[in-house]
Amino acid sequence: MRGRRPTEEKVVALAEEGAPLHNLEERARMRLEEIRPEGLTGELRWTFDRLALPLCHPTVDRLKPSNVFMFRQLCAAVVRHERLTLELEDTGETYESETRNGVQIKARPEVAQLNETFRQIRGLANDFGMTPAAERGLSGAGQMGFSFPDPNGPESYLT
Repeated sequence: MRGRRPTEEKVVALAEEGAPLHNLEERARMRLEEIRPEGLTGELRWTFDRLALPLCHPTVDRLKPSNVFMFRQLCAAVVRHERLTLELEDTGETYESETRNGVQIKARPEVAQLNETFRQIRGLANDFGMTPAAERGLSGAGQMGFSFPDPNGPESYLT
């Protein structure tokens, strides 16, 4: 054992086994309650809470009051996408049409709506860092600093 023993007022007790570290989950739930827009009901509220909770976590902190409106639009698109998916599972993605050229198999209009809704979701989710590519971009090293070559060095012709 080396060094002097610390005085009692400088000793910090360890957290108890299983105790939450700084209560991060509770802070995320409180943040969610603060920023949830009024008037959300039913499936939209459930989807908002489900998607917003991980973004409200203090270690992530990507959902700010200034961008709640766009996040609500993301949630509405997710709800619409889920409804269209269920409808297409019941009816199928194609239908047959009898024309003068014979029987043709065509895609239902809901397929185009589903694809457009997915594009909206992908764009908005990317803005909030909810896709793997966006997450990699957010966790990157950031902007590289400038490195100026030595004016007397071999790279001096660049300046």
